[in-house]
Amino acid sequence: MSPGFTVLASGNLSSPRRIIAGVLAQLDFLAIDRTVARSIFTNAGLPARALDEPDFPVSLQQELEIIAALVAQLPAGKSSIRLLFGALPAMSIENIGVVGMAMRHADNAVDALKVPLTYPELTMGHCRMVVRRQGNSALFAFHMDRPTLLGAGDALIDRLTEYCVVLDLTSSIRNIEDLFGSGQPPSRVTLPYPEPADWAAVGNDLNFPVQFSAEEASIAYPAAFDGTPLPKTNPLIYKMYTSIADKLSLMLAEEVGLEERVVRWLWAYTQPLSRSEIAELLAMSERNLTRQLKAGGTSYSELLARVQSERACNLLRNPGRSVSEIGYRLGYTEPAAFTRAFTRWTGKSPLKWRQDHNSRNDPSGVTGDER
Repeated sequence: MSPGFTVLASGNLSSPRRIIAGVLAQLDFLAIDRTVARSIFTNAGLPARALDEPDFPVSLQQELEIIAALVAQLPAGKSSIRLLFGALPAMSIENIGVVGMAMRHADNAVDALKVPLTYPELTMGHCRMVVRRQGNSALFAFHMDRPTLLGAGDALIDRLTEYCVVLDLTSSIRNIEDLFGSGQPPSRVTLPYPEPADWAAVGNDLNFPVQFSAEEASIAYPAAFDGTPLPKTNPLIYKMYTSIADKLSLMLAEEVGLEERVVRWLWAYTQPLSRSEIAELLAMSERNLTRQLKAGGTSYSELLARVQSERACNLLRNPGRSVSEIGYRLGYTEPAAFTRAFTRWTGKSPLKWRQDHNSRNDPSGVTGDER
């Protein structure tokens, strides 16, 4: 028996690897001070220069740590739901770069919907999305697995999940509006969260209803999303942008040298990738990677030490993190092993480095107890 609907598109907008551009866009509409952003980035194990490099690769876990820090800074009484729906006018399909451009020039809506699901590492979403056609309407449903973050309580995880789901949903509303024009609002939106106290500040200005405490996060449209050509369909431009997306998704930009590409992937995962994992990401054999790095006067081990040293120093600047926790985040199961490695990199133990750093930045010379 037919279920009464047809699945138009289904897949994951999320990917374990992605680029930092999505986070940078959020920094803009959240109006996050650059100094604050720098601190958040380094606490998540990223170099400060990632703030200026939109194509810098990050892991999903690092991005979630950054978003959790952003959510934790929301002013009291200001919900992420109000914030994200209020940001709809500032959103645009161009925010997802070549993926958005490919969507805009696809032949029809169904083809456009498949683009972000094909390139999740460039889409920078967080949810699984299923689009169903039932009768004369189309329903978009969003589901996100509950993340796990070291040291984060249930309340912060709840807020993080809500933020990510609503971000994916509101971004999709704006993307569809850009595909069809402003005359295509949803017929309804549902959210599995209670109505926030500040909802009226933005809800009254929307041209579609939002139902709270529903079973799932979803968007319904009256159109069936059939094969009708999109207003800006252009097969040549569509092929051009999908070709660019293919290359970007592999992170094989010719202008970035091998050493830099290896360093970027080492930065992208707090517990570092192995030599074989790096080689696989770069579409080469481990032997070839070793040979090419040697020809350039370096090695995987040297690059790993460079990244781990800078990352450890960034994390040690945060007095709230213990040395043992930092070692664990960097892939060391025993604190003593991390201490030996850090001393080899810098000539000082982690505790001595932190004490010296605190002394330089605290005129009183008083440092906190090491946990």
